Amino acid sequence: MKLSEAVATAADALSRQPLSTIIPQHQNIVCLEHNTTVGAALQLLAKRHILSAPLVIIPGLEDVSPDDESSALPQLIGWVTVESILRAFLAHMEDKHGKLPRNMLLLMTQLEKEGPPFAEKPLITVSGSEDRGLLFQVHSDVSLLTALRESFVPVDKPAAHRLAVFDASGSITAVISQLDVIRHLREHPELLGELANATVEQLGWPQLPGGASGRPLVTVEASLPAILAYERMARAGVSGAPVVADSEAAVGSGGGNGSGNMIANLSMSDLRNIQSQHLGILALPVGEFLALLHSTSYLGYSQRTSAQAAHPFFASGPPSVLPPPSPRQRLPSVSGLSPGRSGEPAGEGGEGGEAEAEAAIGIRMITCTPDTTLLNVLALLSDNKVHRVYVGAPNAAPGPLVKPVGVITPTDILRLLAAHEVAK
Repeated sequence: MKLSEAVATAADALSRQPLSTIIPQHQNIVCLEHNTTVGAALQLLAKRHILSAPLVIIPGLEDVSPDDESSALPQLIGWVTVESILRAFLAHMEDKHGKLPRNMLLLMTQLEKEGPPFAEKPLITVSGSEDRGLLFQVHSDVSLLTALRESFVPVDKPAAHRLAVFDASGSITAVISQLDVIRHLREHPELLGELANATVEQLGWPQLPGGASGRPLVTVEASLPAILAYERMARAGVSGAPVVADSEAAVGSGGGNGSGNMIANLSMSDLRNIQSQHLGILALPVGEFLALLHSTSYLGYSQRTSAQAAHPFFASGPPSVLPPPSPRQRLPSVSGLSPGRSGEPAGEGGEGGEAEAEAAIGIRMITCTPDTTLLNVLALLSDNKVHRVYVGAPNAAPGPLVKPVGVITPTDILRLLAAHEVAK
């Protein structure tokens, strides 16, 4: 069967799959009021181990109608994410100091100085907090395919990473994340048909610049200050990037060209516990920043020590997670390794657990090869609760590290399944 036929067959199956079967049950939705300060919002997000929450306006007494009970309900105006807060802080720093310096001590001083006043800003002033592209009035009879095409990954529009589910009064009752869809597809491979066995190479992802997205792969060097690494990611519009070991990289170099092996992954999830008083640690080099977060040591400065370590650049932590040998064989559970509290309800479609898994498991890299099947990629994303799988270079020399040539995200997979071209 041709790839286009396999995609069309999968799209047909998704058109008969109600979205209601994926809606998480009994969610405890965390909402943030528009006048909440950035500092208070970061504290709440960290406490609940989540990366985002709906932003709402609580109607004033003068706006409440005695004849309309719904007028007293909070009104959703967008979303607040750790990423949007970081982007706003970067804009704040640029406005106050211009281009960020690369000198670690000078950068740390600036970050610690600007953190407290930035933390007092109300969320309504944070750039990106009024993103209405994520709103969706869902009905139980909407098909999964319709949700993909019209809301998650619409044509020529930014993808939505989560959808709000409303009841008749307009209250948010649940949130569906992209990873909820990925998890459902992983558990029901029959929806994919023959497409489940298509390899990454057959899907054409390794040949595209940057992998599935078609954009150049954004990388960061281990020696780059973390705040500058996040700035590079923000400018490129990505929420994660491989940390590469580049023998030519040094503090002050341009870098970012992906010329080295991948030694770790840096993502927005690593900021889930960041507080305004901790912003100074973002001046640390990426390698040391990740080591601090995961309670380990960065060994990249000592070739002798690195050569003796299980991970060539970090003192502990599994170097990589490869595709499972079979679609139904799950990888070891990571929930028990979290330093956070267990049983904390997620605030948005289970993404709290995903963020916790990404940030707490340790220094690891989720990778695949060109011959990995789509179903195994789904398993890597779902079972590890992560948002990106890196594609290693084909025919690479054996070893614990890989050279990334691309990345596959839930958005890429949902765009494939939305079958917009087939629909035309």
